[in-house]
Amino acid sequence: MLGSLLSAHLIAADSDLNIMPEYRGGLLAMAVDLGHRIMPAFNTPSGLPAHRVNLKFGVETGEQRETCTAAAGTLVLEMALLSRLSGDHQFERAARRAVLKLWEGRSKLDLVGSSVDTHSGQWRTAHTGIGAGVDSFYECVAAPVASACSSM
Repeated sequence: MLGSLLSAHLIAADSDLNIMPEYRGGLLAMAVDLGHRIMPAFNTPSGLPAHRVNLKFGVETGEQRETCTAAAGTLVLEMALLSRLSGDHQFERAARRAVLKLWEGRSKLDLVGSSVDTHSGQWRTAHTGIGAGVDSFYECVAAPVASACSSM
């Protein structure tokens, strides 16, 4: 949902496309509101986001502590764009912290597990694969993170 709002905002705001000449940023405002509603998910001891967040009430008591690597690690794409468009950098910081936490736990082969405990940051399922739950982490996040970490 967040990615859709941001994409639609970029298209609507593009003066070269001139699709919505009267557009005044309403989609970005909705994206910022959604970002604020998502942020409580990152309030875990490890900084890894809770698997589910109620957009009205935040993370509900008793929410499961296990999440898949993709869910914990791929929010950085949308959250970084939201920060850059809104000027509010808390979104990108939280999502980057989660990615780095996952990357710190990688194996000697630079592989991450397929599910993680959002409180401890420990792998619940240390084995990995290319299927659902971990694939998008490798597609969207692992290569740029590995590149950035190797140059540190």
